[in-house]
Amino acid sequence: MSENTDSRSTDMYDVVVVGGGAAGLSGAMALGRSRRSVVVVDAGEPRNAPADHAHNYLGREGVPPLELLETGRAEVAAYGVEVVRDRVVGLSGAADDFLVTTEGGRRFRGRRVLVTGGVVDELPDVPGLAERWGVDVLHCPYCHGWEVRDKAIAVLATSPMAGHQGLLFRQLSDDVVLVVHDGVELPDEELEKMGAIGVRVAHGTPQEVVTDGDTLVGLRLADGSVLERQAIVVASKPHVRADWLAPLGIEPQPFEMNGVPFGTVLAVEPTGATVVPGVFATGNATDISMTLMASAAHGMRVGAFVNAELASADATRAVAERRAEHFERPAWEERYSGDKVWSGRANAQLVAEVTGLPPGRALEVGCGEGGDAIWLASQGWDVTAVDFADAALARTAEHAREAGVGERITTRRVDVRTFEPDGETWDLVTSHFVHLPDGAITDLVRRLGSAVAPGGTLLVVGHHPEDLATGLRHGHHSYLFTAEQLLPALDDEWEVEVCESRPRTQAHPHTGEEIALADAVLRARRRSVPVGMMEA
Repeated sequence: MSENTDSRSTDMYDVVVVGGGAAGLSGAMALGRSRRSVVVVDAGEPRNAPADHAHNYLGREGVPPLELLETGRAEVAAYGVEVVRDRVVGLSGAADDFLVTTEGGRRFRGRRVLVTGGVVDELPDVPGLAERWGVDVLHCPYCHGWEVRDKAIAVLATSPMAGHQGLLFRQLSDDVVLVVHDGVELPDEELEKMGAIGVRVAHGTPQEVVTDGDTLVGLRLADGSVLERQAIVVASKPHVRADWLAPLGIEPQPFEMNGVPFGTVLAVEPTGATVVPGVFATGNATDISMTLMASAAHGMRVGAFVNAELASADATRAVAERRAEHFERPAWEERYSGDKVWSGRANAQLVAEVTGLPPGRALEVGCGEGGDAIWLASQGWDVTAVDFADAALARTAEHAREAGVGERITTRRVDVRTFEPDGETWDLVTSHFVHLPDGAITDLVRRLGSAVAPGGTLLVVGHHPEDLATGLRHGHHSYLFTAEQLLPALDDEWEVEVCESRPRTQAHPHTGEEIALADAVLRARRRSVPVGMMEA
C-alpha cells in the first residue's frame, strides 16, 4: 500500500479523491488504471466500520468491511495511487487548479476533485440505540437481513414510510413488531398491509434499548414494558458532511421520498458532475440507497467519466499547443532565431505566375527569410515584406542586403489575422503557404484583395489538403485549402485567371525521395473599372 506521510504536498495531481471507501477506491482504481496521477485523502472513518461483515458484494460475500478497504488500498497502490490518512477541511480554486487542504496541514493541488466520503447516519433519539448500531441495530435488509432471519425483530417506525421496512423484514422472519414513534401516523393502507402479513403494531416512542452485558434484550416501550427482541431495525437519516464544499457553492440537498425527508446528498448529473465544473461526487454522498457494491460500481463509473473529461481537456490543450506552434508569434520567433529554415529560393508558383507582369509595388505576405521578396525585388518590384516574427523580418532584411536589393525591400511587422490595409494598395499582393485554422483563410483573402490596386494582381498559393497523405504536412486538414475554397472571397470586381490544383515534386527531408505534391493556386486580377460601370 502506498500511504503518503509527508506533512506538506503541493504536487499537481490529475484527481484528488476525497474519501477512501468503496466508492472512492473504485473511482481511484478506474483513474489509476488509466494512468492518471491520483491521491486519495481518507479520514479513516468508514460508514460501515461498525459492521462485522459486508454482504451482497459479489465475489467477496461476508468480507469484513475494514479488510475489504485494506485490500482495496493495496490494489489501487499497484496502479500508482497514493493514499493519505487525513481529513479534508477546505477546497478552493477552479477546474485544472483546485487546492485541497486537510486538517493535518497538507495541501494537494488537483485538476479534478472526486468527493466520495463524509456520510454520517442520524439515528432516532432512543437511549442505547447508537451504541448497538451496526451490531444488532440494523437498517438494510439487503446488507444484514439474512443474518437476522427467523429472529425476533423490532422495526422502529420513525416516518410514515416505515411500513416499507416492515414488508421487507417480514419476508425474513415471522416475528416482526412495528413500533410507531409518537407523532408518526402510518397510512391506513400500510397498517392494513401490516395486519394482513402478520406484522404486529405497537404505539409510542421507545424509552430505551435494553441490554444484558453485550447482549441485546429488547426495547422498553412507552408503557414501561420490555419487548424482547434479537434485532432492531431503524431507518437512519444519512447526511453528507460537506461544509468544506460550501465556499465553492456546493451545498447538501434534502433527499426525500414521497415528501418524507431521509437525509441529505450532493446533487449530481448522471456523470457525477456537481454544479461546480471539475468537482464530481459519487457513492452514498449522492444517493443514500446505494449498497456497498452499488457504491463501488458507481465510483468506478464516475471515475471513468472524470477520466474522459480529463482526456478531452488534454486533447483540447494539445490542439491549443499545436495551434500555438503553427499560428502564434513566439513559436515563429524561436523558429527563425535558430538554423536556416527555408532554401532561400523563390517559390515555384510565384515565379510561374508573376514572370512577365510589369513591375510595380508588391506586398509579400508571410515573407519568412525573404526568398520570395528578394526574387520580386530582383525583377524590379518595390516590395513591402510583412511577417509577424521580428526574427523573420531581420533575416529578410539581412538576406536582401546580401543579395544587393536591400533598397527595394521594406519590412513591416504585420499579423495577418488582424491585418487591414486601411486604404493602402499594391499592384501585386502575394501570399504563399500562409495557413489559418477554422476557415479564416477566406476572410484573409478578402482583406488581402482589398489591398490590391485596380488593375493589380492577387496571388494566393497554399498546400492542397491531399498533401496530408504524403506525411510532409502537419496539423489538421482544416488548415489546408483548395483554390476553389477561396473564390467566395472575390466579388464581381475580380477576374479569376487561375484557379487550380497544380502538381509538383519535393524531396522528402529525411529520405531524399521525390514526393508528388499539389499546390492550390489562385490568381485573380482586380478590374480597373467595376462591372456595373462597364455595363453602363
